Amino acid sequence: MVKYRIYPILLMIAALCFLPVELLAGTLFQQVGIASSPNPVGSGARAMGMGGAFIGVADDATAASWNPAGLIQLEKPELSIVGDYSYRREKFDSSSRPEIGNTGDVDDIELNYFSAAYPFYLYRNMVVSINYQRLYDYKRSFDYRLDYSSGGLDLEQLKSYHQDGFVGALGLAGAVQITPKVSFGATLNIWTDELLWDNGWNETFNERGVGTISGVPTTIVTHIDDKYSQFRGINANIGLLWDVNQYLTIGAVLKTPFEASLLHEYNFEQTQTFGEPLNTTVTSQQRLKEDVDLDMPMSFGLGVAWRFSDAFSMDFDVYWTDWSEYILTDGQGNKFSPIDGRPKSESNVDDTIQARLGGEYLFIFEDKNMVVPVRAGVFYDPEPSEGSPKDFYGISVGSGLAYKRFIFDMAYQLRWGKGVDTGNLIATSEADITQHTLLASVILHF
Repeated sequence: MVKYRIYPILLMIAALCFLPVELLAGTLFQQVGIASSPNPVGSGARAMGMGGAFIGVADDATAASWNPAGLIQLEKPELSIVGDYSYRREKFDSSSRPEIGNTGDVDDIELNYFSAAYPFYLYRNMVVSINYQRLYDYKRSFDYRLDYSSGGLDLEQLKSYHQDGFVGALGLAGAVQITPKVSFGATLNIWTDELLWDNGWNETFNERGVGTISGVPTTIVTHIDDKYSQFRGINANIGLLWDVNQYLTIGAVLKTPFEASLLHEYNFEQTQTFGEPLNTTVTSQQRLKEDVDLDMPMSFGLGVAWRFSDAFSMDFDVYWTDWSEYILTDGQGNKFSPIDGRPKSESNVDDTIQARLGGEYLFIFEDKNMVVPVRAGVFYDPEPSEGSPKDFYGISVGSGLAYKRFIFDMAYQLRWGKGVDTGNLIATSEADITQHTLLASVILHF
């Protein structure tokens, strides 16, 4: 009988050792994972077809998201809408635990951008616009297993992880022509969930562990729901555009930092069942509801555009993002790095610098009042990480049709990272990540 009385204590201790460490650590230390590129870039099929090199061009309504000073180049009122289809694949691998190997696939179709712009003259040339931009996506999903077998322990864990959600903003933009060659613009971004969309993300984790501990049949079922909602805040995109001469244009944009407020709701449930001879069930729960603050980083970009002719132009952009100041503060005032889940005092996250190069060639058919563009671009788009950034690269192509007042653009973008450290997401693993994005936009001039 003494032997059996000891079993429950040993079994409960053993069971606690197999809680979902990856997700619990992420929850307790407030880790926030963005599935799309975390760098704050703009929107639009034309810009993405050029590899996202658009700060020095910015001559359509999406300029509000790239460089709002470029709005001054609009000559007619226009409406624009951009949709995107995205497909993401994560292929996980672990040298120490080969059973972790798995592939997660997700896809989605969403509204990427919408805007209405109106140019007018009031002492100077001016443009105002209202915009919506979906900036950060969180959708990802994968399943994997872990096997434990040593010292009387034989347990297989089947794990399932799903994340969904997005963050978008309403933008109120304006631009003014200061001199014939210099323009200034600004976009006020209002991040809220009180309009037509929800701002936030939700993570769910399910685990079923089945096996034996010291010969006793054991089943451990775990469910975690970790929700961040009501993402709210205000920041600005501030831009300058300088037409140096008929060939060269230089643009600059500052995307200001801001503090976003969120509601965090965390729910943990676990049931541990031990078979013969104990027939014992142990349940545990943990619930948390708190207001948290997320400090979003500052970003600065510089773009240089060169017009070789009326038909051919290129743009080169460089962005710097201050990820070292990306901080999440929980309801108790504790500060964490959302990148790796560590306390801020122990975190070492470097800032990132991204580079983008793109070009556009126009086939102009004057007799038909029609233009057919061909675009292409390459980019380096690193993601912040503990220590040095994770390397991500990309290529893009695009085309379209401009006919009288109507413009249709399409772009395809491939972004990838190899051997990316997944941190707390799946411990001891690396991932090869590929992201395919297809964008389509329609612009109507009035």
